[in-house]
Amino acid sequence: MITGGRTRSLTGPTSKIRIWARAPALELNRLMDMSSREIRMPLSEVVAVLQDLNEFVVSLDRLGSRQASGTADEYTVGTFIADWDVARRLARARRVISVALDAQLSEEDNAEIDALCGQGRFYGTDSTTSPSTDQSS
Repeated sequence: MITGGRTRSLTGPTSKIRIWARAPALELNRLMDMSSREIRMPLSEVVAVLQDLNEFVVSLDRLGSRQASGTADEYTVGTFIADWDVARRLARARRVISVALDAQLSEEDNAEIDALCGQGRFYGTDSTTSPSTDQSS
C-alpha cells in the first residue's frame, strides 16, 4: 500500500520509514529558505522520473478530454491507473527525490520537508472532501 508522505531512503544510518503526524503550525512557519537550495541527482534518475511524469500528464489530459466528450468514464481512468502501474511508478519517483534529499540535507532539514509533505491533500482521509463537492478551486 502506498500512503501519503515521503518515503525515507532505505540506506544510511538515519534512514527509516516515518509515520506522519501533523507538525505544529509555529514550527512550519520557521521553515528553511528553500528558494536558493540545490539538490544534485543522477541525470539518468531525473530523466526516468521526467519520462514517467510526462506519460502521466499527457495520458491524464487525454483521458480528461475523452471524459469531457463522453467517450471515457471513471472505469477507463481506473483501468489506466492499474494497467500503467501509476501508483508504483509515482512511488519510485518520490523515492528517487527522497534519496537525493536524504543524502544531501541535514536530518533537521529533511524533517521539515517531511512535515510539509505530510500536509498534502490525501484522497480518502476524513478531512478530504470528494472531488464533486470540493469548491476550493
